[in-house]
Amino acid sequence: MAEATEYDLIQDQRLDSLESLVTADYEPPEGAQYSFPIANQGITQDQWQQMMLTTGDGAIITDGAAYPFRLVGHDSASETNQRNTLILKVADNTGRNEASMAGFYFRQTEDIELPFPPVAKTTTYHVTVTYDPRKFKTEPLRLEVWAGEPPRAHGQQHILLHTVARTPNQLLSQAVRTMHRHYVSPVITAAYDVGLPDSKDVLYGTLGIVRSRTSGGDVVPGTGAIYESRGGYGWHNLLKGEWQNLSAINGYESSYLAARHRMGGIDIVGRINTNNATRQYRAFKLPAGMGVNRTFRAPVFSTSYDRSAAIEITTDDGGRSAYILPSSGQIGGWVEVNVFVPDYYL
Repeated sequence: MAEATEYDLIQDQRLDSLESLVTADYEPPEGAQYSFPIANQGITQDQWQQMMLTTGDGAIITDGAAYPFRLVGHDSASETNQRNTLILKVADNTGRNEASMAGFYFRQTEDIELPFPPVAKTTTYHVTVTYDPRKFKTEPLRLEVWAGEPPRAHGQQHILLHTVARTPNQLLSQAVRTMHRHYVSPVITAAYDVGLPDSKDVLYGTLGIVRSRTSGGDVVPGTGAIYESRGGYGWHNLLKGEWQNLSAINGYESSYLAARHRMGGIDIVGRINTNNATRQYRAFKLPAGMGVNRTFRAPVFSTSYDRSAAIEITTDDGGRSAYILPSSGQIGGWVEVNVFVPDYYL
């Protein structure tokens, strides 16, 4: 390499002086209190992180980003076991995975093969997006696979995406994989349900708060709602589900019969005719996902004034079998069902 000329040395001196202006470290004010940022002044890494705390740490799921950070095997179990690796896939449709943590942002643009080697003792691998403050000038966020608990000795922080539990002499294709990937999303508020934006125009998981109604200038408690954006699948009420219509069976008849999830349990409403039925047969069956894990009983109103009645939901058939029980003999009439099954039965 040729020796630097006198001209080169002069130019280097000029560049050094410019670099000191560009890269000078900002010294925050000292004292019991101060605010930032200040116009036309820089900020430190610590200040930047404080400013970004409210954005949250986690995956960022935009609409159309189906199945982000999905951990899958190779095309065949034999290849997975031979290579002892799994593939962290980018999201379908968008072709990328995104996350934020500690004021920094992460993006994965291609599928990445991650190692999960055989173990001599039971080991849980942790797949994370890890923030390492020692690397904040080069690569602050990076995908990592940790054998055991992720380290924190140097101030590292982790977004846990998956765990993979391996035991000795176990094939990787047989290891238990668990997805943990949490995601960040904002909260918006609307005066009415119709005021919520299209669910595809906000981040997946965004909470839409519909404020309580007012009457005469006073807020009416309990009249608001909380919705969650599911992207192309619309807004879903977190406090109560949609009514699902049911049908009476085994000789029972119903003029209406429905059930729904709501916060704290399940609502069941209906009007059932028992004239052609007997008590040993179930009257109806609850939908999938509404089964009880222990027997539930509650009184119901019967048009047979000389008899009382009850509804009983048993643990038969996944906890979905519902019976109408008279106090004695046959009910012989209509039964009005309006019961709430608390979640401690579910």
